[in-house]
Amino acid sequence: MAPHWLPHLLGVDVLKHLNVALIGAGRMGMTHGRVLAGVQGVNVVAVCDNKMAAAAQVAQAFGARAVTELTAVLQDPGVEAVIVTTPTPTHAEVVARAAQAGKAIFVEKPVADTLVAAERVVAAVARAGVPCQVGFQRRYDPAYLEAKRRIEAGELGALEGFQGVGRDPAAPALKFLKTSGGLMVDMGIHDLDSARFFLGEVAEVYCSGGALAYPELAEHGLFDTAVATLRFISGAVGTVEVALRAPYGYDIRVEVWGEKGRLRIEKERQHFVTYLGEDGVWHDYPRNFEERFPEAYAAEIRAFAENVRAGRPVTPGPEDARESLRLALAAQHSLETGALVKVQAFGRKENT
Repeated sequence: MAPHWLPHLLGVDVLKHLNVALIGAGRMGMTHGRVLAGVQGVNVVAVCDNKMAAAAQVAQAFGARAVTELTAVLQDPGVEAVIVTTPTPTHAEVVARAAQAGKAIFVEKPVADTLVAAERVVAAVARAGVPCQVGFQRRYDPAYLEAKRRIEAGELGALEGFQGVGRDPAAPALKFLKTSGGLMVDMGIHDLDSARFFLGEVAEVYCSGGALAYPELAEHGLFDTAVATLRFISGAVGTVEVALRAPYGYDIRVEVWGEKGRLRIEKERQHFVTYLGEDGVWHDYPRNFEERFPEAYAAEIRAFAENVRAGRPVTPGPEDARESLRLALAAQHSLETGALVKVQAFGRKENT
């Protein structure tokens, strides 16, 4: 039986309702579920997690059923779309199975943990012909969208440079870091994707760093601080700085400059209150990604649901996400080996 959303993708009709299953009952699953619950015509009908207690807790919030077996969701004809927030190493398998089952798919970044796995995702989605969006939420942030509009309008002229800064308040647990794919893949990929979003593909990358904030990470071959130097195919240059310790808050900044001017993106205040007194000046600062990007997370998941219902393309797709993964893996390889990496050749069969 064809999925319910397929006819309207072919111009036959518009889907009146979209039944969604959350695959993964962690923090992001709950975040996306709350947004979907507020979108007209969208219903969260199931929550799948290998831990029943976690699935049940999230499911209760949405009046959905809780299951522990992915097959139970994928074989259910009443589920038309899935939101995948499982650990990164599982993304490729879950997305491939969901595509084969004919479900529309939203999957958190990165699309996979290796380029081989990413290619499997691209092939599975293409073969099934299903919508698949990868969660690079910054592309939906109002400031990033306004910067993109101005760049495409030519307001900066010929683009010359990019700077991205991403610093977390503190490192996550060692258990997570050891399976995350590395600093540039798990964290830096957001800033590297932003570089591609604004300036296009990167020709080469060189990355260096260390375990400066948490020296014990070096025992596991891990880094907490890194700087990547980029040379874009266009000839523009750039840097991406990432770190796992910023005690003052969640520090996310972007600059793009060109022959006519410069664009800067930075949210310096969570609340628009500045205190000025005899002891000096004070204002708050965003403390985490949920404070910095609430509009972006809401917009990306709302766009996915509404575009699937209306038969419009979803973005970014798996091919685009694969190239951000390629860049992140190339940067991670450079970080670990000290080599300058040609990005467009990295991980391709003819070069392995």
